[in-house]
Amino acid sequence: MVLKHRLCGGKQRARTESDKALREQQILDAAERLFLEHRFHGLTLADVARETGLTKAALYRYFRSKELLFIAVYRRAMSGWVSDVEAVGPDGFPNQFVDRILAHPVFCGLTAILHIALETGLSEEEAREFKLFLLSQSRRITAVIGKATNREEAACLRYLLQCQQALIGCWHMSHPPEPARKAMQLEPLTVFQLEFSDTLEHHLSILTKAFMQDE
Repeated sequence: MVLKHRLCGGKQRARTESDKALREQQILDAAERLFLEHRFHGLTLADVARETGLTKAALYRYFRSKELLFIAVYRRAMSGWVSDVEAVGPDGFPNQFVDRILAHPVFCGLTAILHIALETGLSEEEAREFKLFLLSQSRRITAVIGKATNREEAACLRYLLQCQQALIGCWHMSHPPEPARKAMQLEPLTVFQLEFSDTLEHHLSILTKAFMQDE
C-alpha cells in the first residue's frame, strides 16, 4: 500500500523493474474498470491517466494508444479465464463450462467490445501478434474440450467461436445504453429486458447440445 501510494499519489517516475511492473498493473486495474464503465469509445487515455494519478506523458511510456492498453487488459482477463478452465479440466466440460465463463465478468465484458477495439489503431504487426495470442489461448481451451469429447481441434475451435459470438450478442442485448435501459423498464417494453447470465446459459446450452450430437 505504501508503494502504491508512493507511485500513484506522488507521480514519481518508476525507476526499478518492480516499480514499473507495479505501475503497469495499476494502470491495467484502472483501465479494466474504466473500459467496462465507459465502453471503448467513451474512454480516453486522459481518463486513465487521471484515474491512476499519472500524467499523459507518463502513461504513454507504458501504452502509446488506447488500443494497445485495451489489448493488454484483455490479455490479462483472457489468460485468467483460460487458466481457470484448464484448472477445472476435461471433467468440467460441459457441465461447468458456462459457470467458468460467467465467473469472469471482466473477460465477458471486454470480449463484447473486442471487435470494436481492433477496428483501428493497430499496425498490421500488432494486430497479427494479438491474433496469434488469441489463437494460442483458444487452443488451450480446445485442448480441454477435445479431451472431454474426443472431437478434433477444428470442431472444438468452431464450437468455441460460436460460443464467443453468442457471448457478444448476449452481452450487448443485456447491457443496452442507459436511455434504452430506462425505456425498457416501462411496459410494454419490459419484454426486451434480458439478464446476461440466464440468456448466455440458454444459448450455450443449445450450442453445446448441437456440438455434442454432431459426431
